[in-house]
Amino acid sequence: MRLSDSGNCSSLPTVGQLPALKELYVERMKVVKSVGGELYGGNQPFQCLEKLEFREMPEWEEWLPSPSGGESPDFPRLQELILYDCPKLVGDLPAHLPSLKTLDVSECEVLHENRASNTLNTESLRGSLEKLTIMGCPGLSLLLESTETLPSLQMLRIGSVGGSKWLPHNSNRLRSLTLYGCSSLLSFPTNGLPTTLTSLRIQNCKKLEFLSREMMANLTSLQSLYLIRSCDSLRSFPLGIFPKLAYLEIWSCNLESLSVSVEGGADENLNILDIRYCPNLVSFPDGGLPTPNLTYFSVRGCENLKLLPDRMHTLTALQGLEISNLPNVVSFAQGGLPPNLQTLFIRNWDLVETLLNEQLLPATLHTLLIYDASNLKFLPKEGLPASLSYLRIRGCPSLKKRYGNKKGKDWRNIARIPCINIDDEITII
Repeated sequence: MRLSDSGNCSSLPTVGQLPALKELYVERMKVVKSVGGELYGGNQPFQCLEKLEFREMPEWEEWLPSPSGGESPDFPRLQELILYDCPKLVGDLPAHLPSLKTLDVSECEVLHENRASNTLNTESLRGSLEKLTIMGCPGLSLLLESTETLPSLQMLRIGSVGGSKWLPHNSNRLRSLTLYGCSSLLSFPTNGLPTTLTSLRIQNCKKLEFLSREMMANLTSLQSLYLIRSCDSLRSFPLGIFPKLAYLEIWSCNLESLSVSVEGGADENLNILDIRYCPNLVSFPDGGLPTPNLTYFSVRGCENLKLLPDRMHTLTALQGLEISNLPNVVSFAQGGLPPNLQTLFIRNWDLVETLLNEQLLPATLHTLLIYDASNLKFLPKEGLPASLSYLRIRGCPSLKKRYGNKKGKDWRNIARIPCINIDDEITII
């Protein structure tokens, strides 16, 4: 059931006694100030409800318990509770949620403000809660300090929680941790993060000191790492230090270089490497990337980078390559592109010229995207591989004039390509 967009309704209907109701969504009820007895409709309400979601309730101030007086849970089978953008809600959430697996509370700025008790009875959640999100709710910082009593917790997302300096370190089941906008966090716990972590995302935490080498080496299960506008003190990232890392994304950081953590060691599991908008990046490891199984590599908006990685032609597993907004990179290292490349996105016109004029595009390429190469005048007759099945050109006026819409004088040179997109004019052969 979905109750939404009622600008005149000041109370919610009695839906608690619907015997088969499993999901209830309440959103944008703009004048509702209190949720209580009128929703429950008597004792033992919501016997089958599994998901409950409140969104964008601008005047909602209090959530009252059911008339049962606590003799039985108000939501005995509730597995997922979501509260989003309820800026005036103050007080406690339901005290006893024995089946709750997912709790997501976001943008509820004053929830639990100036209250001495815990917002949730964590004892009732010990055996059930698996996913916890607290974003933009500084009044819930006390709740975070009790998450160590939640042994089933597997995913934790923390964002903009005021002065909290807490981070998990005793949980033995935590798999995913997200930190967002935690300006008060300066360092990780001295004993590190749970070794069970498989995913770590750190965003908008500029003051946070990144993990020490010892802490990194202990995260032997980590598979995905995202660093976005965070950890300003991190200048060099050591490839290979996380033995199972498959996905690495570094955006808008002070990163200056990538290094190799162990002399001569290879990062065997890394599949995706995505680096964007790191203006201080100047170098890759000597001898090239030690990533023999890399399938996708993207480097964008790194204005001081002068050279792409050495020996890129040795990355035989690489299928996708994106090179964009690198104004100081003017050529490829010796050896050219990886031999099994299938998709190439390029936004540096001088590199496009080099690739095409020297016929460096691999014979396996099926997708070529050329953007904003305004100085590129033409495509060489023999520069495009026969394997190409999709060509997209955007922001290249000279190319559009020559090849666009079957009317350009050099259209015949690309007419064999099955799908051509020039400034969103699509031609399918």
